[in-house]
Amino acid sequence: MKKAQTLEDMYNSFEFNRPLNENEYDFFENIYDAKLTRFISDVKRNKMHQNIFFIAGQRGNGKSTILNNLKNKNQAFEESYEIRHIQAMEVFDISEVDIVDILLVIGFDLIDNNKLDGAKTKELRDKFEKKLQELQELSSGELEKTSSEASSTLKQGSVEGSLSTKANFFSYFSAESKLSAIYKTDKHIREEAKKRYRFKTKDLLNTINSLIDAYKRLSNSPKEILLILDGLERLSNIDNINKIFTEDIALLRDVKCFKIITMPLYLKEVIDINDIKPIDFTMEIKDGKIKNIDKLKVLIEKRIENSALMTPEAIDLAVQMSGGNIRQLLEIIQRASTEAIDIFETDKVDVDEIKSAMEILKGHYASRTQINSDFLKKIKETHKIENEEDYSSLAKTIKDGLVFAYFNGTVYYDINPIIAENLN
Repeated sequence: MKKAQTLEDMYNSFEFNRPLNENEYDFFENIYDAKLTRFISDVKRNKMHQNIFFIAGQRGNGKSTILNNLKNKNQAFEESYEIRHIQAMEVFDISEVDIVDILLVIGFDLIDNNKLDGAKTKELRDKFEKKLQELQELSSGELEKTSSEASSTLKQGSVEGSLSTKANFFSYFSAESKLSAIYKTDKHIREEAKKRYRFKTKDLLNTINSLIDAYKRLSNSPKEILLILDGLERLSNIDNINKIFTEDIALLRDVKCFKIITMPLYLKEVIDINDIKPIDFTMEIKDGKIKNIDKLKVLIEKRIENSALMTPEAIDLAVQMSGGNIRQLLEIIQRASTEAIDIFETDKVDVDEIKSAMEILKGHYASRTQINSDFLKKIKETHKIENEEDYSSLAKTIKDGLVFAYFNGTVYYDINPIIAENLN
């Protein structure tokens, strides 16, 4: 990514659908001040694998950018940890994820993404295959090998109907395949995995821990594994999210490595594992106003080379209507830049272009705003949740970007500024 010198450049410089990667730290602006400092320091001090560091937030708050840039923020991370960053959107079918999927993908990632030589990678894969087969045999007593017909068909990627429960699980993958990629794209294999391991999750955890031990031995590195599970809060099935973070989180706690896990914002007040409280990356509120919102102006300035491309008034309005959400801020400006080129035929983004962009975005939210209008009006008036029955609506509206949450000692909810007029 490069700083924008023209309006055409702004479309890419303000891309909102991806986080900054670790090579784009020059564009990073720490809008969370002491929160980020405390978080990094606490992770560095921690010596217990069972401690999980939870990051609570909603889409667009910059969690993934922060996680991508950890080792740039502090050199000790690169020296002390092998960071294994698993992005949920890349490896899971987000509509149906459960603890079996998560544990298996942790194992797949060790095999798919490592710097071991070919022989050691094969040894690791063979060990995982053997352990999963032993786990299957432990519960079913089935010692039969996969039939040559099933093995041949499955290795060609054609799975029809239910897979054989007698088959070695790894026979469902070709020898050179990326395990995570096949697992994400093949629904039948995922169904088979759940059939085999859903009621043996503790044993599956032990299998993953055995694989981690083998990996550390083969890699012969002094670095500890720091596992980042990023994006679980974006899973589409809210019931699955709740189960992972309430009933199954103890299994993740016992994975034998250091862990950072992102989680849904609405569960921040609920989850409490070993007295570790989730840290939230949200803006703070004081007297009903967002604190330090001027830091978002710096974020904008870091992406523009030619300051004449946006007027100060346009920047002020974009920041105000972002609600402190980085993703929304970037989307407003990206859309405003195309409005300036295509509709207003001007050479800069001013207030009119920002307003036009907001009208477009407001339309994107119109139907969802109408469906949830009663709940949204309540949030607009009270800024809080008053009973447990409201939690399902809160989860949905936060996920849909209709409600933003802010923490400053206590939680403060507000509606997305973009939809305010739709509620009048």
